[in-house]
This record gives sequence, C-alpha cells and structure tokens, in this order.
Amino acid sequence: MTEETAKLYAWATARCARSEACRADIRLALARRSVYGEAADSLLDRLEDEGYIDEARYARAFVHDRSRYDRWGRVKIGAALRQKNIASSLINAALQTEIDEAEYAATLRALLAAKRRSVKADTPEQLRQKLVRFAASRGFEADLIFQCIDLLEETEEDKA
Repeated sequence: MTEETAKLYAWATARCARSEACRADIRLALARRSVYGEAADSLLDRLEDEGYIDEARYARAFVHDRSRYDRWGRVKIGAALRQKNIASSLINAALQTEIDEAEYAATLRALLAAKRRSVKADTPEQLRQKLVRFAASRGFEADLIFQCIDLLEETEEDKA
C-alpha cells in the first residue's frame, strides 16, 4: 500500500467512524479529493468488507433521523435514499422497521395543526389544498394526509 493510499484509507475510516455513510457519500468525498475509478472502487470495497460501510445500517439510521428529527414522510425519505443508490429492498426494510405507525401519524397531525395556524386562506377548500401541498412536500402519503386533514377539520368543528 502506498503512502497516499494509506492516508486515504485512514481518512475514510475516520470519516465512517464519525457517522454512518453509504458508498455514494464516500465516493463523492473521494471525488472531491480527485480519487476516481479503480482506486475509489478498491477503497470502497475494502471499507465495506471491514464493516465501515453497511448500506442496510445506513438506511436504518437515515430513516430514523429523517422521520424523527426532520419529520419527513416515507415518500421523501425513500426518494432521498434512492438518490444515494441504496437498494429498494434495504429502503423498504428500513422504512418498515424504523417508523412507528402511531408516531408517524401523530407527527403529521402535529405538522398540519401547526401549519393550519399559520396559513392564510380565503375559503376552507383553499386551506385544505394548502395543507395537502404542504404535507405532500414533506413526503407523506396522500391517504394519510387526507385522513389527518379530515380529523383536524372534525376537531375544529367540535371546538366551534
């Protein structure tokens, strides 16, 4: 192993030890360091073999963090992982294991309630459309969006 390869390996292992990374993340970082082709592939393979890169582990951590802290929906999370070339089977498994259904729905209801307080609309239909667009932009599924908006409207009617 050359001195430059050893330095790259040390950098990559330190990077992977700090936080979860996928092949795409490390490949991009290597490209910024002008490392391409066979050299990059060889280093990535070694990192995977030694457990520094584990795309299933990465997908689970990504889903957990984006759903809990960033409050993204499944659609947006899945799209972000597909952009990083994570296998669909790993994405689906991570979405199923890391997202609690009750917490997920509660998150959307809280987001919609907060948004409803701040949005300006002339008609109830216009308000509904703005809430749907907002929730869809956060990556939530249409059926859950409509269920939560209906529940929010029912709650508002009960208060009135």
